[in-house]
Amino acid sequence: MSAAAAHPEILLIDYGGHPFTADLAISLKRSGAEVNYVFSSSNESNPHGDFSDAKNEGVVVHDIDLGRPVNSSRLRSRFRDEQQFGWAAAKLVRLAPPSATVVLCQVPPAAAVIIQGGAKTRRQNVVLWLQQLQADLSATSASRALPGKMFSALERRIASSADRVIAISDGFAEFAIAARRGNADGVTVLPNWAPLRYLPSRHRINQWSTKHQLVPERHRVLYSGRMGLEHRPDEIAALALTLTANGDVDMVIVAAGPGVEALRRRPELTSHPNILFCDLQPLGDLANVLASADVLLGTLDDRASEALVPSKILSYLCAARPVVALMKKSNPSAVLVEEIGAGVAVSDIHTAVDTIRSLLADPDRRRRMGNLGRAYASTTFEPNRVAKSFALAAGVDLPGNQA
Repeated sequence: MSAAAAHPEILLIDYGGHPFTADLAISLKRSGAEVNYVFSSSNESNPHGDFSDAKNEGVVVHDIDLGRPVNSSRLRSRFRDEQQFGWAAAKLVRLAPPSATVVLCQVPPAAAVIIQGGAKTRRQNVVLWLQQLQADLSATSASRALPGKMFSALERRIASSADRVIAISDGFAEFAIAARRGNADGVTVLPNWAPLRYLPSRHRINQWSTKHQLVPERHRVLYSGRMGLEHRPDEIAALALTLTANGDVDMVIVAAGPGVEALRRRPELTSHPNILFCDLQPLGDLANVLASADVLLGTLDDRASEALVPSKILSYLCAARPVVALMKKSNPSAVLVEEIGAGVAVSDIHTAVDTIRSLLADPDRRRRMGNLGRAYASTTFEPNRVAKSFALAAGVDLPGNQA
């Protein structure tokens, strides 16, 4: 894994292999870094990036296959899998030179402490890319069986020991600073983005919508991405049944995770002619999937609002479609769609139904909102700009940033 001094080496470790982190690996490689990207294909609950593109760009991709799908609902096996991932990733860390920067992104605490310990023995800089707070998630009804105190202790330890912390929100930065005994040095707020290069604007009627026999004459509300129990699946079900009652609206759910698994067990949903369930689609199809919607839906339980910032909202912006964010209005994703005029944040299902119906009846308003979202994404998510901002926050000197 060694690299010339002129080409900084980065180990980007993302347990879930998300599209935007794989996209970042490509951008960092194009900017002059040597990038090793580490993920696990066994973590199937979220969409994965396009690793063939990363490999073609010269990114070294390591898939830590655990030999079985990760079962996030069973605590004992989950910890076993997370620790197995941690030990395997730590072996890759030991192969990297001391000058390498190790980035931990959505790495579970049980794995992160192992990887961080291995990096410290090599005197490598460790950057915690803080995407969620597992301790806060444990307080939600969806995860109340999880040992929140243990998660909290581990997360504080990881944040306090990291050389730098990149937080995706002000709230996460506050957590990191508190964990570092009030020391804000090395803590940077850098909001997430979507993989813009894979999300061009597409027409509503496209190859994907035709393949899945979506009826052009009916309005369409779509949810795409991971659906955990913290994503309000019961309310998504109620919303779907209400919106489709008259037969003129379709609800399309393209998702994976325990939330959608629960919905698939409900015959009133799976047998409904206007409700369609699809597995997560390949990244190459995502632009068509999102473009097939008239309104895009994002959801989050209020109790998880301090723990998660739904990244699916950012992909939605690229699709030039209006967004309805059924979540606490203070969540950064909800704040963003309202600030840029790309959507509406609502706090309850009744308001969500009324808002969606209002949008479906007003194509000009939908078009304006979608265009505002796309314009924001085209500027803010530009890959070269993102790579430079990330490298600066991570303390990595890219060749192109030295001028």
